[in-house]
Amino acid sequence: MPVGRPHAPPPPYLPPDPKSAPRSVLRLATDPARRSDKKDRKGAPIGYVLNRDVAHLKPVLDEILELERFGFDVHVFFVDRNFPGYARWIAHEVSERRIEHLHAHLATVDVARHVKRLTHIGYSFTLAGPNPFAAGPDLTSLRDHAREADFVVAPSETSRRELLSAMGPAMAGRVFRIYRGVDVERFPFSPEAGRQADAILAAGPLVQASGFDDLIDAIAILRDRRPERIRLTIAGAGPSAPKLKATITARHLEDRVELVAADNESNTHPTLTDLMRVHAIMALPYRRLPGSCDGAVPAVLLEAMAMGLPVVSTSLDGMREIIDDGWNGRLITPRQPHWLAGALETLLDNVRLRVRIATNAREDVEQSFNQAVNASELARLLSMAAVEHRTCAREVV
Repeated sequence: MPVGRPHAPPPPYLPPDPKSAPRSVLRLATDPARRSDKKDRKGAPIGYVLNRDVAHLKPVLDEILELERFGFDVHVFFVDRNFPGYARWIAHEVSERRIEHLHAHLATVDVARHVKRLTHIGYSFTLAGPNPFAAGPDLTSLRDHAREADFVVAPSETSRRELLSAMGPAMAGRVFRIYRGVDVERFPFSPEAGRQADAILAAGPLVQASGFDDLIDAIAILRDRRPERIRLTIAGAGPSAPKLKATITARHLEDRVELVAADNESNTHPTLTDLMRVHAIMALPYRRLPGSCDGAVPAVLLEAMAMGLPVVSTSLDGMREIIDDGWNGRLITPRQPHWLAGALETLLDNVRLRVRIATNAREDVEQSFNQAVNASELARLLSMAAVEHRTCAREVV
């Protein structure tokens, strides 16, 4: 007997609060063209179970659009923890839409697991955080979710290693590292000739984890020991903005350091892409990866590498997976302004080194962090899972 709708949830393709959604997310989620060709799709019907955190929604919707380009018929369901009966409603929709597999993220995997018990279709999920046990379900719950899942996606090798250390080697064949990647066509390579040789760019949330106060100290060190003028632009917004402005004033760097609210998701001008096209170096001196990264590789890192902007960052676990020090970027110890100043100075003084690092970085992004290529691996896993469960009962009992 099919389960009826206990309530009337919001339309599955709309973000929870369209007015607060980033412009690009709203466009992706509500574009009629995105849904008008549903009947023409020949791929497996797949359900995505997402929470209502709009701040982390865009990379997931980018992933969904890539899957639709591979022919999948993707149905998106938003979960509201204050709304009872969501699993039963999704189970009903799974039956009505003949969905063959559910994919969730760590915050909603319990819902997908419940739907599996109601419908007998399989599910998979993506881990969040370099340490999947730092937030979300406890270790016992995470083990149970992973054991019942058809497969688990880890957004970094660090998170994959952490999960396998808790689950044991028997899970190795069902835990796959898939980087989110970057759209290499959207971020084309910009040659050195168009860049300002004295300009350093930093981008990210203005929070302590980003390490921008260490970067400001590094600029003060460079000002005191070299005659050439150096300019730093910090693009971002966040609660640490007043403190950073005070530090800039205290170091007498008002004529060298500028804070701007630039990103690639709003109508700001210039956009972050515009800034990456003309600066000579990207500095990302993380003390720890900001929570906005959600455990994946910071998008701004891959975007800068794709555009040929040499990156100086810190030797955190997630960064060491991407940057090979001296080959496609530079890594220094976190919270070390003097080391950071030295790494920046080396690149400022050596244009050939900048060009070599930029060229290697672009090649590495195209080979290992191409969004379309990485989405093809997820598409392969979803196809296999859908085929495996195609003969299972679709009706909710």
